[in-house]
Amino acid sequence: MFHVNRPGPFLERLKTSIIPNRIHVPSQIDEESLPLRIGTNVSIKKFNKFLEYKAPRGYKYQHDDNGNVFIVDMSNTEHARVAFTLGICFNAFNGPGIPAPNRPIVISTDTLHPSPVVSILRRRRKMAPDLAIVPNEPYVPKSTVPYSNPPLSDANGNSHARIIVELGNHQSVRDWIAKCQLWLQVVYVRYVFAIKLHKPNNARDAQGRKYRAMTARLWTQGAGYREWDFGSIPRGGRIQRNRPIPTTGCIGPGLPAFVVNIPVNEIFFNPPTIPPPAGYIPIAPVGINPGANFTIDLYYIQQEVLMSQRN
Repeated sequence: MFHVNRPGPFLERLKTSIIPNRIHVPSQIDEESLPLRIGTNVSIKKFNKFLEYKAPRGYKYQHDDNGNVFIVDMSNTEHARVAFTLGICFNAFNGPGIPAPNRPIVISTDTLHPSPVVSILRRRRKMAPDLAIVPNEPYVPKSTVPYSNPPLSDANGNSHARIIVELGNHQSVRDWIAKCQLWLQVVYVRYVFAIKLHKPNNARDAQGRKYRAMTARLWTQGAGYREWDFGSIPRGGRIQRNRPIPTTGCIGPGLPAFVVNIPVNEIFFNPPTIPPPAGYIPIAPVGINPGANFTIDLYYIQQEVLMSQRN
């Protein structure tokens, strides 16, 4: 048996700093080191190729205008469980027993899309959400609308996502918000639903789970956003000895103040012109109530995080 000495964190960082035009992902990454620079002087073309063919899954990558490449976030158990739970919510209107190719709504992960931002060399970076909610093409054919802005498809030529889900784990609030706002520059993105999991508190509840702040935002195309503070403690809340534990009020299921509703028919947004004509309303397929909503109960998201995090 051969023993291989792996380079330590210092040597890993040194590789990145002295070898230009190269993206190097360390063998071990600690969440405390994020954001972590893994490349310098990298072109958009090379960054896109890295995302398509070489990028290890479970990380979020960012490429800036100076050619630097960073890992800005990484998945863990609670991140994966929240993504799975949200996938169930968005799958609710596909109906039981329908073969995957015939389902009206497609839910995918890590689907590469072209960025709405064009570089001075007329190139676009690729980017991926945690979840992309997309109309199946038998229900919404590919658009033929002349449109000079971002391409109306993902990187493989499939329909562009209409609902984007972004989950911020170790990612900074600033970067989390910036990426969500970037998606909204694509007119075909109707909603961006985002959750930010803040760092757990050291104090524990009666079940031995660390208190944790959580924030949700729902951006609506052309209409701003709503925000929910739904963790087991408020964001910025302090737990003090002999004082009541601060609360967000998200203490049980079905509370109207902590239920997020997103119209199902917006998945099938496909107007004849851009911008859409006055009075245009997307039409859901037969069998889906035109007034139906995807419903996300934030209490269940909160509990999923508290149960699955490292306590």
